[in-house]
Amino acid sequence: MTTPETSGVELPDMDLLRKFDVPAPRYTSYPTADRFHAQFGVEDYERALAGRKDAKDPAPLSLYVHVPFCNDVCYYCGCNKIVTRDHSKSREYIEAIGMEADLVKAHITGSQELEQLHFGGGTPTFLENDELELMMETLTKRFPLAEKGEFSIEVDPRSTPPEKVEKLRQLGLNRMSCGVQDFNPDVQKAVNRIQPFEQTKATIDAARACGFESVNMDLIYGLPKQTRETFAKTIDQVLEISPDRIALYHYAHLPNHFKAQRRILPADLPGTVEKVNIMFDAITRLTANGYRYIGMDHFAKADDELSRAQVEGTLQRNFQGYSTKAECDMVALGVSGISKIGP
Repeated sequence: MTTPETSGVELPDMDLLRKFDVPAPRYTSYPTADRFHAQFGVEDYERALAGRKDAKDPAPLSLYVHVPFCNDVCYYCGCNKIVTRDHSKSREYIEAIGMEADLVKAHITGSQELEQLHFGGGTPTFLENDELELMMETLTKRFPLAEKGEFSIEVDPRSTPPEKVEKLRQLGLNRMSCGVQDFNPDVQKAVNRIQPFEQTKATIDAARACGFESVNMDLIYGLPKQTRETFAKTIDQVLEISPDRIALYHYAHLPNHFKAQRRILPADLPGTVEKVNIMFDAITRLTANGYRYIGMDHFAKADDELSRAQVEGTLQRNFQGYSTKAECDMVALGVSGISKIGP
């Protein structure tokens, strides 16, 4: 370690970084994807669901629903997605979610009230208002929402005008994660995601106006055309909006795995040293402006429950990131969903 700065986070040795600058499994979940195997079958999952009743202290229930649809492809994206404008596919998908939920409900024991609900994607706000209503009805008639639970959705401001934000709140959702990545127009053009600052601000302003309890903003460093200077301006704009939480992810360029990434020119990508400086600049700016560095890729305001949990030593992490409710058993519905039942 060389420079003990940046709010208690030390800059790493750059030569060491260059030496180990190789692709590796994503650090956001454990066990990592390369540890999964086909020997865990349907019967194993059924036993795990049925075994909840035997737990000494039955875990509360969390539900993740993957909505894979997107209107357009973002070139950086490595998520499981279906790029389409055909809403007949999404309506069929909601029916399939209902059938999968019935299969789970036939085997699960213990409490079936949801302490957590999270919609990820893809783009969950690809769904029209009537489809969102049908999705929530499909889920909650099988798994009712707890009175004081966390019910969140990932939103794309390009498909989430203020009136849709109001609909989401009416349906019982109380937390929002807003995809941004970078506000710089050249970066946005390079990744095929044109999303003006004003559009994002309007979505988040609407969320606050109609009573969302928490708003997160996703950013990515290491994107094409990104520099320390341009990302510093993005951080300025993030601070102006002042989300409750911020996720700062590292871009993994794996064009052999993700076809859309082949449209990104390697020459446009920042180098290792530049990426590290972008990250540490962001940590410095955010922590100097009221955010607490939760760890790895998350920041939260000092009065946020994640910050309090970190101070109190009760912070946990699951497949959905840092959480104060990571003790939940998590059931996942939809393509690519990953469930976690038991300790």
